[in-house]
Amino acid sequence: MKARTPLGGLGLVALLGAAVGLSGCQGAGSMAKLNEQLTQISETQAQILSRIDQIETKIANLPAGGAAPGKAQPGQQGPQPGKPDPAATYKVAVAPTDSSKGPADALVTLVEWSDFQ
Repeated sequence: MKARTPLGGLGLVALLGAAVGLSGCQGAGSMAKLNEQLTQISETQAQILSRIDQIETKIANLPAGGAAPGKAQPGQQGPQPGKPDPAATYKVAVAPTDSSKGPADALVTLVEWSDFQ
């Protein structure tokens, strides 16, 4: 992980330069307000960076497949109620009058159904 510094090197210098420039025009009260805002920004950045570190740690601890620990992998799921079982073979009646392509005694028959409404 990279070491992070609040506001970054050049950004902090530019912000402090602006603060010094504004303090000459605005007075001491404005400088105190600006310093308070800078402190708030620094604290917020520290919280964000801490949260990013937590997320990176969680990502690094995930198993190789990318799933959260304790959850079933997608390929390991069994049949679900109301859904077809991908491991099962289903027999579908095909009438001789149904449109077809290929030999009638083929080992595999693909059946396509659609409803145009």
